[in-house]
Amino acid sequence: MNQSEREFVDFLRSECKDLLTDYYDTDFNLLRWAQGYGFNKEEALAELRRHLRFRQYYDLDNILTTVPDHPILKKYFPLGLVGETGKENQLLVIECAGRIDLMGILKSVHLSDFLIQRFKFQEKMLAAMNEMERKHGTQCSVIYILDLEGLKFDPALINIVTGPYRILWASVYTAYPEWINTLYMINAPSFMSLIWKAIGPLLPERTRNKVRICTMNSDWKTSVQKHAHIDNIPKHWGGNLVDKNGDGMCRDILNIPFDSIPQELYWTPNHETPAIKDLICTNIGAGKSAVFTYTVDKSVIEPVYIVINRFCDRTFGMGIWHGDDETSELEEMHELAPDFDYPGMPTVDYLRLRMPGPGVYKIKWGNEQAWIRSLTLYHRVRFQNEHKENVKYMEL
Repeated sequence: MNQSEREFVDFLRSECKDLLTDYYDTDFNLLRWAQGYGFNKEEALAELRRHLRFRQYYDLDNILTTVPDHPILKKYFPLGLVGETGKENQLLVIECAGRIDLMGILKSVHLSDFLIQRFKFQEKMLAAMNEMERKHGTQCSVIYILDLEGLKFDPALINIVTGPYRILWASVYTAYPEWINTLYMINAPSFMSLIWKAIGPLLPERTRNKVRICTMNSDWKTSVQKHAHIDNIPKHWGGNLVDKNGDGMCRDILNIPFDSIPQELYWTPNHETPAIKDLICTNIGAGKSAVFTYTVDKSVIEPVYIVINRFCDRTFGMGIWHGDDETSELEEMHELAPDFDYPGMPTVDYLRLRMPGPGVYKIKWGNEQAWIRSLTLYHRVRFQNEHKENVKYMEL
């Protein structure tokens, strides 16, 4: 790092010492926030503090050891960290996006499970980057191959990639700035221009500038080999690497599906995720929000978990605050879950998180991004102990 970068990193570390953990507190982790926000101190600091609260909310420091792989996503969402590229202190990541049953994922997996599994992968990648940075003393980044082979045109495709998947990806890029060096979209179909026109403007400019769209007939393998040694690239993607079974797609590392998700795996209402009609319906006007207040009785001394079911067919916002007085404004309370936008999905979500204990909880559901359209949101909130038994609480 040069002197100005060092001063910026020291500034972020000083201003975030109340939230930084020993695990996350590295020079290069903080430097990525400076780079990602153009060395704008006010913006970088605000986004970093937001992310650090988000890390606490999902316990991201420990997610690799505490959260098991989701069986459907592990099998049908092909995302893999191949390893070091052998060049310029970089990692190689491959996602076989063209083989993903996008609609099947949305119909089978809960929103929280999708987010947590994606963040788990990001943390796996971040841990590998941090290890390389400790070993080499220079900043690490990722060469990302997004393989679109097998992608078929569907009229619903534009709505999917500009709706749920855009918000999901935006959440990743917001929480993990400057991790990509170059993103190769390979085997791009003829209709890729339509998709790019829809999603390109939605990406930050710094991210757009790192994207290389390569058609099936282009020499993308030579381009990838400029960033990765041929012995570190799987044979299927132009290198020499095979797995222990001699597979050129290295499927002991990459879970590559060749079939759609069976409909018997689609979500159906159950005890933990009830039907939409069994949830509370709240209508929120354009540019507005709705706050719900709950009190957990002070007699509750065991660990407390908040359990949230939520459903919406469009993007919505949600944040959670905790305090001692139900009359307090949100600004006067402790922000547990930063106010984020979440995508609408066709499944009822199930979110269960450990909370600080008794007291007042406020959940804000938001439609602030809308200019015209109101939002219909369905939700249910409970508080439980470790045994999933309801504890004494009240909705005010």
